[in-house]
Amino acid sequence: MKRFILAIAALILCAAVWAQPQEGGPWTKTRIVDGITYYEFRGLDDISGAPQEIFVIDWDMSNPSYALRYTWTADMTVTSSVFRRENAVVALNAAYEPESVAVKVGGHMYSCMPKDTVMTTPVPNWKSEGAVFADATGQNVGIAFAGKGMSIQEQREFYASAPWDNLFTSAPMLIDDFNPVGAFYVDSTLTAEQFKEYNYEDPVRHQGVRHPRTAVAITADNHFLMFAVDGRKKGISEGMSARELTRFIERYFHPRYALNMDGGGSTTMCVRGQGDPQTHVVNYPTGNKKHDHAGERRLFSHFCIVEVPQNPRTDVREEVLSDWNKCSGLDCVYDMSPKPATAAPKGYEATYVSHYGRHGSRYAYTAKAYTILLGMLREAEEAENLTPYGVELLSRLSEFWANNEYRMGDLTPLGWQQHQYIAKTMVESFPKAFGKGSVVDAASSPSTRSIVSMASFVSAISRNAPKADVYAHQGMLDVQATRPNQGGHNPFRYKGPESVFPYAESSEEFFLRRFPSYSDVLERMFKDPVKAVGSRKIYDEVFFNLYMLVGGMNSIPEEVRFDVSGLVTPEEYALLWECDNYERLREYLKYRTSCSSIVQDVIDKADARLESGSRGADLRFGHDHVVMALLMIMDIDDFAKYPANPDDLVQVFQTFRSCMATNLQFVFYTPKKCKSGEEPLVKLLLNGEEVRFGSLKPYDGPYYRWSELKDYLLSRIALFVD
Repeated sequence: MKRFILAIAALILCAAVWAQPQEGGPWTKTRIVDGITYYEFRGLDDISGAPQEIFVIDWDMSNPSYALRYTWTADMTVTSSVFRRENAVVALNAAYEPESVAVKVGGHMYSCMPKDTVMTTPVPNWKSEGAVFADATGQNVGIAFAGKGMSIQEQREFYASAPWDNLFTSAPMLIDDFNPVGAFYVDSTLTAEQFKEYNYEDPVRHQGVRHPRTAVAITADNHFLMFAVDGRKKGISEGMSARELTRFIERYFHPRYALNMDGGGSTTMCVRGQGDPQTHVVNYPTGNKKHDHAGERRLFSHFCIVEVPQNPRTDVREEVLSDWNKCSGLDCVYDMSPKPATAAPKGYEATYVSHYGRHGSRYAYTAKAYTILLGMLREAEEAENLTPYGVELLSRLSEFWANNEYRMGDLTPLGWQQHQYIAKTMVESFPKAFGKGSVVDAASSPSTRSIVSMASFVSAISRNAPKADVYAHQGMLDVQATRPNQGGHNPFRYKGPESVFPYAESSEEFFLRRFPSYSDVLERMFKDPVKAVGSRKIYDEVFFNLYMLVGGMNSIPEEVRFDVSGLVTPEEYALLWECDNYERLREYLKYRTSCSSIVQDVIDKADARLESGSRGADLRFGHDHVVMALLMIMDIDDFAKYPANPDDLVQVFQTFRSCMATNLQFVFYTPKKCKSGEEPLVKLLLNGEEVRFGSLKPYDGPYYRWSELKDYLLSRIALFVD
C-alpha cells in the first residue's frame, strides 16, 4: 500500500520536460477543446517497421474543466454508447475481462480477480500487475506497477483495500518511472513460430506478437495520454507488440508511466467531433473485419474524459426546500421582479433580440394530474378506506374537477400577465431595438396556450413600442423554430445519434431510493395505502401525477384553486421535485437532436439581421421540454454536464429554470459607430438573468463575440445532428 501511495506523491513532485510529436509527415494534430489535443499517426512506423494507424489523446490535467470518469456496465456495451451516455469528450476501452482484473468504480468494487488463474503460467494473474487509479473527482489520476511480484491473494487484498474511488488493473506495465519495462517484457529474439508454441493467453504470446493495442500514460508534468493502435490490417495498420508500443510511446511522448490496457478487438476510441459523424469512433475496430468504424465490441469497462461543472450549485436542495414555488419544478411560476444587468461595453448598444419563450401559466396539460388521484379517492370512499383528510380532499378535488374539467392546458390569467410583463421589460431594457423602423416577427407552436401567450406578448410589444412593425404567425413552416420535436408532424425534423440515458436506475427505482417514506403521504388520505394504490405504478402513475397536481395549483386563479399544503410537507415536496427532475432528464435528452434546429434558426436569423442592419426581434413561443433541450444543447450554466452520481444531478440540472413563461433572450449589441475590427457582441438572458455558454470564454463579463459564439453553437449542434 505504501508503494501505491508514494507513486502519486512522486507524480506530483517530479517535473520533467516531455516530448510532443511534431505535426507533419505521418502526424496530424487537432485541438478538441482547451486542454485536450488529438493526434493521429498514419504511415510507416520505423520502430515496428510496419504501416500503422495510431490515435492519441493528450489531456492536460491542470485544466480544471475536465475529469477522468471510470465506467462499469454489467451487461456490456460498445464504447460509442458509453461515449454518448456520459456526454464525453473522449471515450476509450479499458480493462480486460473481469475474471482477471480488479475494477473499482465510484467507490464500489465490481471485480477483484475472482479467478485464481487466467491460465497456468508463472504469473497466474499477469493482467493485474499494473493499475490506473483516480480519486472521486477524477482529476487526480495515477498509474503504478502496483501488483508486481504479488501472489494472487496478495493482489486481491491489496486492491480491495486501495484508498482510491476508481481503479482498473491491467498489464503489462510499459513504462515505470521512465524505465521502458515493456521493451523487455518478452524475449525479443523469439521467432513467430516460437510464439505459436505458447497458449494465446500466455503473457509471452499475448504481448509478444502484434495486435491492436490500447494504452494509457502519464507524463511528469501531469498530462494524461490515451492510445488506440489499430491492427490486423495488412498493409494498412499491422498492430504492435508490447515492446514496439513501449518504444513508440517513449519516443514521441516520453511519459513517466504507461500501462497497456485491453486490446485486440476491444481497442476503440471515440473523440468528440472526430471520426464517424454518428458514433465519433476514430479508429477502426476489428469486430466486423472491415476497415471502417463499425466493428465495435461490447465491453464492461471504459475510460471517459468528461466536462466538469465549473460552478455546481451545491446548495440546490436547501434552495428548493426553502421555496415552495421552486419545488414545483416545471410548474414554478415566473419571477416578475427586476434583475441586475451588466452594462454593455463602451460604444455598444442593443439593437436586436432573438428569443425563445415557453407559454405562460396554465391548467395541467393532462387530465391525469387530477383524475388519477380522484379515481383513487372515489374507490377508497366506496371501500371505506378514506381518512378524515381523505374525505375532505375528495370533496375539494371533486368540486375542482367539476368546474375545470374542460380547461386542461388552457392559459390562465397569470400566464397572460407573465408575457405582458416580459414583453414590456424587453422594450424598456433595449429601446434601440424597438424604435422607429424596427421589425418584430413572432412565431408559435400549434399549441393553443402557446399561441395565446404569443398574442399577449406581441400586444404588449405593440403597446409599448408603437413605432415597431409587429407580425405574428403560426404554421407548418414555423415548426423548426418553435416545436421541432413534433415527431411525425414535422417533415423537416433533424435526425441524429441515439440518446442514451446516463444513469442505470429507472425513475421508479430512483424514487423508491430517494423517497423511501412515500407511504407517509398516502397514509394521510387512505387507511390502507396498498389497497388504494392497487395495480397502479407507484411512481409513474400515482406520485408523478400527484406532484403535478400540487405544483400546478400555483398557476391557477385563487378563486378556483384549493389548498393542497396538507397533502405533502415541504420536505416531501422537495423530494418529489428531485424525483421529477431525474425523470425529466430521461425524457428530454432525446430532444437535443430535433431542437438543435432552433439554435440553427437563431444563427441564421441573426446573421441575416446583422448583415441587413435590421433592428427588432425574432420571437418564438413553445414549451418547457424545448427550453430544457436548448439549455442542454448550448450547455447553459453546465446544463450538459452530467455528474457520475445521479444524486448530484440537481447541482447542474434544475427543472425550475424552465418555469412557466420562461424565456431565453439572445441580446445582440452592435457598435454605435462602425469601426474596423469591432464585431457584434451577444449576451444571453435566462428569465432575465445573465447566464454563460458552457466553457466558452466571454469577451467581457457576460458578453460574447458573435463570431466565437456562432462557432461554439455550431460545434454544439454537430454533437446531436447527423
